[in-house]
Amino acid sequence: MQAIPTGTPGVSSLGLVKIRTNEALEAEKTTAATPSTQRIVDSLTSHLNGKLFASKRAKEPIERQMLKNMRQVYGQYEPEKLAAIRNMGGSEVYILLTMTKYRAAIAWVNDILRPVGDRPWTIAPTPKADLPPTAEQQIKAEGQLLLQTVMKQLAAMGQNADPSYLQSKIQKFEQEVRDDVQQNIQKEAKVRAERMAIKIDDQMTEGGWDDAFWAFISDLIMLKAGILKGPVVRRKPIESYVERNGDWEIDVVNKLVPEFDRVSPFDYYPLSGATSAKDGGFERHHLNRGDLVSLIGVPGYNEAKIRLALTDYATGRREMLSTDTELAMLRDGQTQSLLDSERIEAWEFWGSVQGSLIQSWGLPVADAEMEYEVNAWMVGEHVIRLILNPDKLGRKPYAIDSFERVPGSIWGKGLPELMADVQDVCNATARAIVNNAGLASGPQVEVDKSRCGDKEEIWPWKIWPSTNAQMSDQPAVRFTQPTVVVGPLLEVFNTFSSMADDQTGVPKWAHGGQSGGADETASGLSMRMTYAARGIKEVIAHVDCVIKDIVTRTYSYNMLYDPDKTIKGDARIVARGSSSLLAKEQRLVRTNEFLAATNNPLDSQIMGLPGRAKLLRQAAKLLDIDTTGIIPDTESELEQLQALVEQAEAAGASPPGGSQPGSGAAPPPTPQTTDAAGNPAGGTDTNTFQNPEGA
Repeated sequence: MQAIPTGTPGVSSLGLVKIRTNEALEAEKTTAATPSTQRIVDSLTSHLNGKLFASKRAKEPIERQMLKNMRQVYGQYEPEKLAAIRNMGGSEVYILLTMTKYRAAIAWVNDILRPVGDRPWTIAPTPKADLPPTAEQQIKAEGQLLLQTVMKQLAAMGQNADPSYLQSKIQKFEQEVRDDVQQNIQKEAKVRAERMAIKIDDQMTEGGWDDAFWAFISDLIMLKAGILKGPVVRRKPIESYVERNGDWEIDVVNKLVPEFDRVSPFDYYPLSGATSAKDGGFERHHLNRGDLVSLIGVPGYNEAKIRLALTDYATGRREMLSTDTELAMLRDGQTQSLLDSERIEAWEFWGSVQGSLIQSWGLPVADAEMEYEVNAWMVGEHVIRLILNPDKLGRKPYAIDSFERVPGSIWGKGLPELMADVQDVCNATARAIVNNAGLASGPQVEVDKSRCGDKEEIWPWKIWPSTNAQMSDQPAVRFTQPTVVVGPLLEVFNTFSSMADDQTGVPKWAHGGQSGGADETASGLSMRMTYAARGIKEVIAHVDCVIKDIVTRTYSYNMLYDPDKTIKGDARIVARGSSSLLAKEQRLVRTNEFLAATNNPLDSQIMGLPGRAKLLRQAAKLLDIDTTGIIPDTESELEQLQALVEQAEAAGASPPGGSQPGSGAAPPPTPQTTDAAGNPAGGTDTNTFQNPEGA
């Protein structure tokens, strides 16, 4: 069958089957009779197409495995295995063990990384923020001024001073001034870092971070990698409410907004041999004509080439990859949407290109023999965009990681791969259980047709008349009850399903199941949770790397382009998902211990009311309690309360919140004792071994 370029009017493709309408056949005849007017593909397009072809070929086994992972999660047999089962006959039951682990893992990771009222990252000033050059100059000037003043005073008194002694004193003075300036700089850097964190948090909220992050976590656990992209600066309408003449109106302004996307692992093709996102690759985009039209006039895009693409692919251009039909069936249960789509496929490339190829496109570079990091967009045979990578460090806007990493590969392993053998055994055992239960649900009946005729119906209290005059000693109807082996098969099933806990690091109790044994006690379950957290902690560390990468690039974007100078400073990004594995309950126990231990007059004088209020807010935060109206929020309110306390003390009354020594008030409670798991000691397990009479 002759191959026809996808995008030809009247032509569509589905997998390997080409479908041509009558109009397409007539157009083909006309084209064959017309002299060839095919454009010569430029050298840059040929170069990128060669890289893309190699990337697609290298990714083929990865795509097959990801499709297998999806079928395993959704409870679908591989086509060849399903055919074998049907050929054998019997049950086609599929136990959704992988789906259970997958859902539990998503909930567990999101519970750690998306706490209520908190973010899994922060921005902190560097341990020693850099001093501005003006500050160093000022310190030197003050030191020289002090030296001149001392020399004048000594000269006026007719005394001579040792220059080395004076120099040491000046150096000591300069160091003291430098320390004071450094301390003030650290305080200012901390304030600026918090402002930057608030700014980035707002940008991520408006830029679609929440939806992209949830989909990324799903890909990370199910497939061979999760991919986040950002910040991608796009122009979009932003609405706000303004008051005009006493009435509120909607004001819409087009602004450049940093956005964050989840990139499907099926749409990302790393360069052949790539080991990380920094090595470059291709991203597949599904555009419509409006998307292409909106790119006209945008810096970096070639308007003439965009118009050529719009003309050549008026009815769409889509290259049907081997995974498209299977993905459509898995997600939608049908493939009609692929045939009806008029989308135009574009490939975004990040990587290095030789300078001569860049010059042939029309972008000037200094050296034709050098390699340059570029970003290019290719639609069919047209490269519609080519710019040098705006990141001076050559970073790409992608962050990629896996549930379980494979050293030396950009692709890791998903949760379904780790338990594929257990899933297969559990499915085989479940099919055997269903087949055996169905077979043993009633007896097998043997009838002597020479004596009972051809009637095979059976019902309770049926009488079987014998048609043979010579009665045999053997019964004409015999019943055989098949052996039920469901019990032993269930033991096999339970044994192998329990192995999935160790293979995936997602134990039964993570999704509400019972493990038995020591897990039936509170302390035993807590200790088991601590041990199990080590496995999930590694996954959280992988996600931390992605979060840190994305936030770092957003921080760099704001440092370069945001007009607000009050958010800029010497800071670093800290991803704290791994450290948040400590349960809130355990942190609350420690916080309560600290509150109780510091509830005394001496510590109250040291902390003051502002320090005590901060501790109370932290404890309330762990309990998700809104402290508005309970704990004063401003320093002025605390100062007024402090004044009331001092007045009460001057009048001889006991100050609120504490007791004076010798006043007869109860002492503060002793710190709570905890067990090895970090939980309050006590309960049934502990009291069992305590002597109730105190002997």
